[in-house]
Amino acid sequence: MNESTDVHRKQSLDQLSALEKFTEKGIDFLDNFNRFVRERQKIEMDYAAQLKRLVKSYSPKRKDEEEYKIYSSLRTFKGVLQEVGSIANQHELVAENMVQSVFNEVVKLRQELKKERMDHLHEAKQEDAHMEKSRRKLDSCKSQYRSAHEAWLQAKILFEKADSDDNRTKAEVERAKSTMEQKDQFREKQKNEYILQLKNTNEDQQEHYSSKLPTIFNKLQAMEERRITCLGKYYETYADCHKKVLPVITQCLDDIQVKHGQAVTPAEDSQALITKFETGNQPPKDLPMMDLDEPGGRGQTQAPEKDNVSIGSQNGANSLPGRGKAPKNKKGVFGTIFSSKKGSRRWERGRLSGLWASEEAKDFSHLPPNQQKQKLQGKIDEIQGKIDQEVKQKEALLKMRDVYTANNSLGDPNSLNKQLETIGKKIDLLRLELNTYQKFMGHTAYKRNGKVVEFKDKADGKGGTPSQKSSPTRSSGPPANVPNSPSKERPPSSPLSPLEHEDSFIDDDDFDEDEGTAADPKPVGTCTAMYEFNSDDPNLLNMVEGEVLDVIEKDSGDGWTRVRRSDNSEGYVPTSYVNHL
Repeated sequence: MNESTDVHRKQSLDQLSALEKFTEKGIDFLDNFNRFVRERQKIEMDYAAQLKRLVKSYSPKRKDEEEYKIYSSLRTFKGVLQEVGSIANQHELVAENMVQSVFNEVVKLRQELKKERMDHLHEAKQEDAHMEKSRRKLDSCKSQYRSAHEAWLQAKILFEKADSDDNRTKAEVERAKSTMEQKDQFREKQKNEYILQLKNTNEDQQEHYSSKLPTIFNKLQAMEERRITCLGKYYETYADCHKKVLPVITQCLDDIQVKHGQAVTPAEDSQALITKFETGNQPPKDLPMMDLDEPGGRGQTQAPEKDNVSIGSQNGANSLPGRGKAPKNKKGVFGTIFSSKKGSRRWERGRLSGLWASEEAKDFSHLPPNQQKQKLQGKIDEIQGKIDQEVKQKEALLKMRDVYTANNSLGDPNSLNKQLETIGKKIDLLRLELNTYQKFMGHTAYKRNGKVVEFKDKADGKGGTPSQKSSPTRSSGPPANVPNSPSKERPPSSPLSPLEHEDSFIDDDDFDEDEGTAADPKPVGTCTAMYEFNSDDPNLLNMVEGEVLDVIEKDSGDGWTRVRRSDNSEGYVPTSYVNHL
């Protein structure tokens, strides 16, 4: 092998080694870029998590939710928190897109390039090994040819020497000539093999340097260009992950600026604050003059007039559930507090303890009248909304049951009975609770001759409260759903609060004076009790199985029927417990 060939071979090997290192660095850069994307994605996730923790920390607690609904500054701040939460979601989306569109794709590309690089380098090494093998074979042929040529030269010299020597016999000369000719034939053979191998080696070398090796270099170049091209696309995708969410983030910031920032109205907040803490009490009367010149020497002062009290104090016992009925207040609040009557003192002590205790009374009697009215009305609206929701669900189940009844292939109608029973019980409990708060407002649906009244306690002395639940006694399996209280809805034109219309509520004592003069409504029919029914609620009527009763008011859809006994005692009974005649 000549020196020039060695130089070329060494240069090609150096180039291949340089390409091998360069392509390895390129693949390592993909790993480096992927670590960058992973850390960037972690920053986005951490930022989103911090924003969400921030939103959670500053979100209104349950006890503050009412204030956030009332005041525009707090309500809009809640909206700001929601927008910040949306921004956090967008940053989570950025992190997710980075992983899916960049990180995973880079991992996939790295694996492909790594395999492709190994294949190209392996091919280059195979070609170099083939070329080296061809060169070694050429060297072997050349060496054999050189040895044969030297042997022929030696045999030729011996022949010429023997031919010129007269002392040699003819046989020796012929033998030397024959040896020379054999050596010459072997030399020619080795020469031909050398020439053939030289031709093959030159062809392999030409193909190696002009075709095979450049092809491998081109493949490595294409692989490297593909890596660089993909990196550029990944940079674009990385930026696009951010650009996609920028309109949403910008919209969130615009909403904070316009929708929430400009929606803060100081006048509305001031009015809400006034409404919340407005007591409804009238300013105190002028202080009376104490005239010492009057007979008696010390003068006389007038007792202060009746002060404003809560709805509960206007409605008697309804203001404090479970405490019994409040005594008649003839001297106003302060006169009652310092009254000598033990009952009055006990009742007022209970009321004052409600003002100082940390727990609120169920009827909100610890609040001034206006605030008490707002609280009670809000509670009534909340319960009524729940009732409406349950009623809609019940109506949907009833329609479904009708469909199943018409076509049994769609389903079993009896399979819905359990759900209907559960919803019925929920409605009954909600109506009972609604009845309780409506009574706290001085609003009741038990009417007689247009007057709103409450039935007197039972003769056995059990003063039931509106919150007590009916406890029917079944003799032969009465219906499972017994409504706990008649519905308390009024017509839209009917006043809802005694503060709006003072004569909408009549005290028990006032009713006692007028009850004898009121004309009893005429029966609209008769009915027979199918089951025994007992209840401590003063508005409900106990009955025994088989008892015949007069129907005063038919069921209006709330599950109750108003009836009257022969002794003129009246009350409501479950409609499902009676059979109309």
